[in-house]
Amino acid sequence: MLNREQGLDEIYERIKAKRTDLSLKSFRRTPTTPIDEELMPCVFMLEGADTIVEHSQRNQVGYPAKRVMDLTLELIVNSKNHNIKDLFQQLRKVVFTQRIEPFNYSSIVAANTFISENRTEGPGAYQIPNIIGMKLILDLVYTDYNL
Repeated sequence: MLNREQGLDEIYERIKAKRTDLSLKSFRRTPTTPIDEELMPCVFMLEGADTIVEHSQRNQVGYPAKRVMDLTLELIVNSKNHNIKDLFQQLRKVVFTQRIEPFNYSSIVAANTFISENRTEGPGAYQIPNIIGMKLILDLVYTDYNL
């Protein structure tokens, strides 16, 4: 699970490093409380299902194993103040750009760990006036070497 955590940390740091460029007022990994309107636009980073897609044939317990985890980046904005589609496009670019120079596009986030875009959801309303959101669902693909 070390590669998983290092990959998640890298994605978090990529967004955190460009937080002001994205004009984010809040960015939370695994949030436990709702967001207040004064902290929008914001991004929530949510970890989803983690599935083994290939077991090792050489080891009795199946490790190392190739795994895929769903990772959701949820962008929430006040539609009066922000164009969610433009901000969402900027967020996608940040997620797929290295933090160090040269600032190239890269899906590699850690050793034996990479991300790929699975799908986009939204924009959708939250049944709160002027509050809308979009979700970027990524696949975090990594090799898990130990139990």
